[in-house]
Amino acid sequence: MAATVITVVIALLAVIAALWTTQDGSGWLQRLTTSKAPSPASSEPQETFPPLDFEALREYTRANSLNAFRWGTYRSGFYYGLRSRSYPYAVSAGLLWSSSHEDISQLRHECRQEDRLQKYGWLQHDGRTYGMQSIEDQFNRVELKTYYQRVNQGQATDGWASRISVLPLEPRDERLKRKKVDQTKLSLFYYVDLGCGDETVTHPCRSKLQGLLDVVAEPTTQTCGGDDIFSCTTLTFQSEGLNDAEDAPLEFLVQAQLKTRVGASIKKAELRYGSLKDAGVVNIKERLVASAERPTPQEDAEVVLDNIIEEGTSVVVIQVIVEFDAAENVVQEGDITLDVVMNEGSTTTPDQLATQIAQLDETLAASETSFQQKFEDAFQLSTKGFNSSEIAFAQAAFGNLIGGISFFYGSSLVQHDPFDPTVLESDPKPLFTAVPSRSFFPRGFVWDEGFHQLGISVFDEEITRDIMVHWLGLMEEDGYIAREQILGETARHRVPGEFLVQHVEHANPPTLLLALEKIITYVELDQRRDTMAFIRRIFPFLKRWYEWLVRTQRGVVFNDELATFRWRGRNANDGKLISNTLSSGLDDYPRASTVSDEEMHVDLLCWMIKASGILAKVADLGGLGTEKIYFIRQRDHFRAGLERVHWNEEYQSFFDLGDHSEDGHIEQQVVIRCRNDQGHIRDATTPYEALRQQQQRCPPSHPNYMFPLGDGQGGLKLQPVFVPGSIRFQHVRHVGYVSLFPLLLKLLPADSPKLEALLVQIADPSQLWSPFGLRSMSTRDLFYEQENAQGDNPYWRGSIWINMNYLAISALHHYAGISGPYQTHAQQIYNSLRKNVISNIYSEYTRSGYLWEQYSGNINAGDHYGRGQRCHPFSGWTALVVNIMAENY
Repeated sequence: MAATVITVVIALLAVIAALWTTQDGSGWLQRLTTSKAPSPASSEPQETFPPLDFEALREYTRANSLNAFRWGTYRSGFYYGLRSRSYPYAVSAGLLWSSSHEDISQLRHECRQEDRLQKYGWLQHDGRTYGMQSIEDQFNRVELKTYYQRVNQGQATDGWASRISVLPLEPRDERLKRKKVDQTKLSLFYYVDLGCGDETVTHPCRSKLQGLLDVVAEPTTQTCGGDDIFSCTTLTFQSEGLNDAEDAPLEFLVQAQLKTRVGASIKKAELRYGSLKDAGVVNIKERLVASAERPTPQEDAEVVLDNIIEEGTSVVVIQVIVEFDAAENVVQEGDITLDVVMNEGSTTTPDQLATQIAQLDETLAASETSFQQKFEDAFQLSTKGFNSSEIAFAQAAFGNLIGGISFFYGSSLVQHDPFDPTVLESDPKPLFTAVPSRSFFPRGFVWDEGFHQLGISVFDEEITRDIMVHWLGLMEEDGYIAREQILGETARHRVPGEFLVQHVEHANPPTLLLALEKIITYVELDQRRDTMAFIRRIFPFLKRWYEWLVRTQRGVVFNDELATFRWRGRNANDGKLISNTLSSGLDDYPRASTVSDEEMHVDLLCWMIKASGILAKVADLGGLGTEKIYFIRQRDHFRAGLERVHWNEEYQSFFDLGDHSEDGHIEQQVVIRCRNDQGHIRDATTPYEALRQQQQRCPPSHPNYMFPLGDGQGGLKLQPVFVPGSIRFQHVRHVGYVSLFPLLLKLLPADSPKLEALLVQIADPSQLWSPFGLRSMSTRDLFYEQENAQGDNPYWRGSIWINMNYLAISALHHYAGISGPYQTHAQQIYNSLRKNVISNIYSEYTRSGYLWEQYSGNINAGDHYGRGQRCHPFSGWTALVVNIMAENY
């Protein structure tokens, strides 16, 4: 066996050597007949690893959970959701609403694209103590302005205040405008929930929380405001707490006040309360909808709470019922306001809460001023020539990023062995993280999080550190971190079952290291000691993660001379035109047309070069000299293969390698159903002519043909299929984001002619350049804007993604600042690209009210060219537009 391996390595090096002497990029690579790279998991005994000090991470985050981040808007997947950063017990609060214009089944709670709100999102948020949000619900004809304010931070009476202000809304949609309404009857439901464990209402721990909530003072109404023009109705309730609640704030006092202007435009204003047994955050909407009744047979069903707290409940719901004139400008901001204030502990009195409510106007105004000043200090946009509207846009973009930070607690489902379908449930763990999208991806993704922290760290480095520590705390002993974190029932119930399981061999780009690099680059001298202590705390985890990536993602060539890497997880049977590479983060970006263990992925190699360089800097700052030398050697070792293996001289670009056909074509084939001897079925495809001649072929795993599938309209179901021509081991020649990675991660010398070649590709409108940003794939490519399966819209095949444009703009700024032959060219491209990206995101936000997951790079899209598309709001890495505006990279 050893002799075989040596022979393989020698043969492979001979193949690579041929590359150095060949100019046209063809004929110098032959199929590699090597043994497969080792699997990260197998039936062999598992490697043991020195224990990591997870307790050191828990100590760090617990200190913040007791003070700085004890409370927050940490349920960002809801339109308005608060949570204590505690576990296994927690206190949550949130808002639901409905009106006479919509059926009660459309009660708003979770952020959902299906609700088709005109606009919603934070206009300002500091990630800690303050947030202001606007929600424009055109179907219910209301605008809700919601505020969050931390109060008494660090004191025994620590807590928060919520404000919900109600205004009529005239829809922008012309069809809705034509439907005239005179009045709106609105119900707000504000709840406080005592939860625990994974948040399921059937969890045994929830029995301890029953019966703790009780009303202290029934709703009472009196005039307020000093001049009898307002009416205020006040309700007070409490939670008695538990002796074994650990760090959870289960003992508290809450006061709610409904304040309405006395006048003809407001017909009714009522404050009620109630409770729901066996209810919590996860199912409160369904329980409220189920309790709706029709006042008369002719009227729609509505919810009217009964002013009773049932025994055994763990949630209290406050209901506001208001009727008002629907015309705009009749009801002004402040005319209808619900204020809710909570203080922890047993020492607060109702009068003290009333004082905090009375002072809330002043408190919120001071917080707004403080946020604006901190935002300006961090990003300095007023010095960049932006007007007030553009700065307000930037505040909203950033506010939605930092306001998207959430806290989760729960278990992951992980398949640890790719050859064994057994799924294990991990021990429950906490996670503090930003999310890509409140409506569509309200959970943690390790690939996204590094980009999130590039933005957040500019404004609040302590938040970034805490989030990093939480992510590292999810690590298994061998260094594995699941790429997607679906923790707790609120996260889990929003993910289809087939996507819940994480696979231990699947990696993701280590983007958190980009944020760490940013932090250490700007360390002030007086922060050095604190930073060194932080680095020493997390460094063993960073190294373990890095070593896991090297060990599990190494390519078929990995020796003292060269190193290659391969993303795991490609599945030749995934039914796609070209099998997806989900681990890379660039899902459907085309790789080798034939899946094999011999693939070599240039983007992963670049990530590993970059990671090695960053960890060398981190080790240096932490005073870890031996580790610094190790990572420098790793960086240089990996760098050796970048140009020698992945550069194609003829096409002047960096490409993957693999078993690939460059002369194939795409055709529509008929979908057929096949079966194996055990009765299991699988769908495959066959050419129409083969089906007509009854010569269809099923895959060897399911060899028995059954029948063709129909399209539901009397025809046959068709699917695009890539039909290869000649397949050989060669460069996979697709110009796009993957081929740019050596530039994107700043790995090329400033005087390298290869840098100039990539600059030319970037600036070419027939390749990657567009008036709105760099598209993900060249317009000349066979797969440009080509769906990867029927109904599977192209994802990374032409669309404009802001995380990649951020990396490109940052790299261009880098090369424009270094003396070299291409400095002027880099500066010119930088200026134009930065302007285009900012202009398009701002104009699309102005048009639609949202940041988007991606923007159209389709030259054939007509008026939709450049438009935001796919999910929204997407205020994760798209919010990096603020860094681009600030030129803070």
